[in-house]
Amino acid sequence: MAKILKVGIVGCGGVVKHRHLPAYNKMKRKVTVPAICDMNESLAKETASTYHIPGAHASLTQMLAAEKLDIVDICTPPQTHAPLAVEALEHGCHVLIEKPMALKASECDRMIEAARKNGRKICVDHNVLFHPPFLKAKELLAKGSIGTFTGMRIFMSDHRDKFALREDFWVHKLPGGLLGESGPHAAYMSLAMLNKINGVDIVARSFLEHPWAQFDEFRIELDGENGTSSIFISDTSNRHHCQVDIYGTEGALHLDLNSMLLHYQGRRDSLKPVDLARYSLGTAWRTVAGVAGNALKVVTGSTRLGLEVIIDRFIDSIVQDSQPPVTGEEGRDTVRIMEMIVSKLHEKYGTAK
Repeated sequence: MAKILKVGIVGCGGVVKHRHLPAYNKMKRKVTVPAICDMNESLAKETASTYHIPGAHASLTQMLAAEKLDIVDICTPPQTHAPLAVEALEHGCHVLIEKPMALKASECDRMIEAARKNGRKICVDHNVLFHPPFLKAKELLAKGSIGTFTGMRIFMSDHRDKFALREDFWVHKLPGGLLGESGPHAAYMSLAMLNKINGVDIVARSFLEHPWAQFDEFRIELDGENGTSSIFISDTSNRHHCQVDIYGTEGALHLDLNSMLLHYQGRRDSLKPVDLARYSLGTAWRTVAGVAGNALKVVTGSTRLGLEVIIDRFIDSIVQDSQPPVTGEEGRDTVRIMEMIVSKLHEKYGTAK
């Protein structure tokens, strides 16, 4: 029987309670979570009690001293990632890190070097890449189903109550403010499709006009060698939404990452009303059927979303000594793109006071 790996979690925020702990709970044959830590020790104890975790600690140092861990899962604000990861790696643990890997590429280099030096693995939670529609889109693109890739468009919207209206929330202290939270998702999705990104441009707006958030809506253009990525990010609406369109010379793919749907749009030569009606009805039927099917799969637990896939593959990479699903180098590439975007933002608009 394979060894069950022990995971210690750093941080007790919403992403831990609503995503990481439920994911580990589905993998009891592979992992167990014997400990959790947070600078707010009372929160750590409360979380441990609620989720039946044996150990609760006030720091990573304390947790490492008290527990024999195989993996440390870091779910704290990104400015803390590098020192925590290096400490865990030097203690002999593999490390899973929430996105973004860090705020600077130089911090990523520290972590990558610590992993190399200590023979441990790093994995970064670029979860959207492992949602079923994105995995299928990459497969179709590789097969040439839409011809040669020419570009993509990303639309992301977070409910304004989640970040924008919370004055004291840590995201407002990130480089780029709200952009520093959602931007990495768009950056790593773009990197999954674009070859070398050399050019960046950005337009930023403030609609809610809160003093703690310099901007709350962003339009970004990433210029790669094989195409472009046009990105729209908004924190002003009352809903969460994420969709991606991928374009090729012979067709397009539309990914609805809320409903976990993928639509293939092939070549269409005719614009006659009857052909347009037939096409529209076919699309509507596939959408309704797809939503119903996906809802059933989520309820029954037969569909695994991005984070679950990443954790499962990361565990396998440790056991089999293979490459993690998202490497430290890939995490660093995303941070480099975010540095380019934020630099362009400051160049055009100055830094927030």
